[in-house]
Parts: sequence; C-alpha cells; structure tokens
Amino acid sequence: MAGLKKANGARVVNVSSLGHQFAPFDFEDPNFENREYETLAGYGQSKTAINLFSLELDNRAKDFQVRAYSLHPGNIMGTELAREASPEIFHQLGLSDEKGDFLPEFAASLKTIPQGAATTIWCATSPLLNNLGGVYCEDADVAGLATAEGISDGVKPYAVDETNAKRLWDLTEEMLGITFNVD
Repeated sequence: MAGLKKANGARVVNVSSLGHQFAPFDFEDPNFENREYETLAGYGQSKTAINLFSLELDNRAKDFQVRAYSLHPGNIMGTELAREASPEIFHQLGLSDEKGDFLPEFAASLKTIPQGAATTIWCATSPLLNNLGGVYCEDADVAGLATAEGISDGVKPYAVDETNAKRLWDLTEEMLGITFNVD
C-alpha cells in the first residue's frame, strides 16, 4: 500500500467478469464445505468477490488518492481461458447449441484480444475516472446496474453492495488472520 500511496494518484484495476452474475458471494459457505461444488457458482462467486474487493479497497484508500476498479473485458476469442471447460458448460450458459457450436449472436459478440484489453487500459488511464472509483466497468465505460433476471450487460446490485464489500474484507482478514491497514 505504501507504494500505491507514493504514486500520488494510483489505480488498482482488477479483471472480473460478467460471470459474477452466475452467483453472489456466499458468506455462509465461501469454500463449498456445506454444499456440493458447482462450477458456475464457484466462478460467479469468485468474480463477485473481485468486484466487492475493488469497491472496499476504493472506499478505504480513496483518501490517499488510490482508486480501485473491477471490469468485464468481454468475451474474448483466442485465449486459453476456457480450455478446460466442457461443451456442456457453454450449452448451459446458452452460448452454444446442442452440438457444441456457438450460437451466431454469441459468436458475433466475441472480441479480439486487443479489444478485450481496451476496458482494462481505459480503467487505468481515462481522465473520466479521475474522481470516481469502486465501480465496475465494461466496454470502456462505467457499467449500469443489471436488475433483470438472468445474464445481461451491467453489474448485479449484490456485486457492488457496500455492506457486502466491507463484510468480505472483514471475512478475508478473519480467514487469513491478517489485518490489512490501508492508512
């Protein structure tokens, strides 16, 4: 944290995903010890945690000119991110047909790797974020709330809830036995 403070205007950019919409963070069972592990719930919970961490870091560090952001880079073609994912997962997500072929509307939405990097770079450099932090971004902009059922653009309210963000920070400190002092 000392290095970030010395930067006199540092930004912490955390790459999350639209996958946060698969699940809120489960404070009662974060490690799936009392329920069966489910891949999409685990992925969604981890991405929600990134959003909440970014929000709480921003809340704690903004007085020191350290801002934090989370983002969805888009669905990017040409990475190895999904190499271990089964075809059933894509079908379950509504992204492919029963044969495993991507649906045309999903294929048309895929970004190149440089296009996928754009929002990360925007969060790190845009003057439009000079006085704003703790937000979730997509498509080189601050995302709106996703209040509809199902998966859509935007961020689910539970993933930018200030009470949940503080609770996750406190739980993290408790689980690690470490107190992270920002000041």
